[in-house]
Amino acid sequence: MEREATEILLALRRLVAAPVPGAFWRLRAFLPVSELIRVRLEDDVSRAVLIELPHRPGVAPTSLGFWWYVGGLRGAARWVADNTEAGALDLGTFTAAGVLPEVVEVTTDDGLDYVVADLFGDPYWHAPAATVAPDLYHLVGFDTRHHGVARLYCALPERGFIEIDVGTTDPESGAFRPVGWWASTKLIALLNREVSESLDALRVPEAEDPYCNAVYDATSWS
Repeated sequence: MEREATEILLALRRLVAAPVPGAFWRLRAFLPVSELIRVRLEDDVSRAVLIELPHRPGVAPTSLGFWWYVGGLRGAARWVADNTEAGALDLGTFTAAGVLPEVVEVTTDDGLDYVVADLFGDPYWHAPAATVAPDLYHLVGFDTRHHGVARLYCALPERGFIEIDVGTTDPESGAFRPVGWWASTKLIALLNREVSESLDALRVPEAEDPYCNAVYDATSWS
């Protein structure tokens, strides 16, 4: 249970410095208790609300994965913003209101946040002692291009600065990829020196980018 609570906290960490989109609440407390996660949200005028979310290991929604709590808290916070000024709201209130998602929700922000964190070796996605692959690449920047595409700027030991476009949406359906898809694992496979032809096959010969030496398109590669 402790490990699961830590993973949920890491996922919700993004709401400490930035407010819940559309709700102006920031995360100010995270407290795992028996079969519940209690969080306190506050806004810029010191209003506060205590929210309960379900947490029973092995049982939905925990069985859906810790990212469910990002969508769950977003839904609860937006409902609170529209229906109450402050106070404490228990799980039964949100269940009755039907505001907690039944499936894991992924947005454009979620997909981009995941890719950048994963490629940096954030403990969000990696064990604290893990590194991504400093002998192969360093992520030095990114740029959002259009819907579902993130342009990653990487420094490679033998190629200098390159750019790789990756897709945060499925190329066929257009739906958002689930958070945790491939990012660092697949990028490492592309940059592995023993199979460098995999990366070369994705190069866009006519593309120019003033911030790098070469452009690669991996939006449809998986």
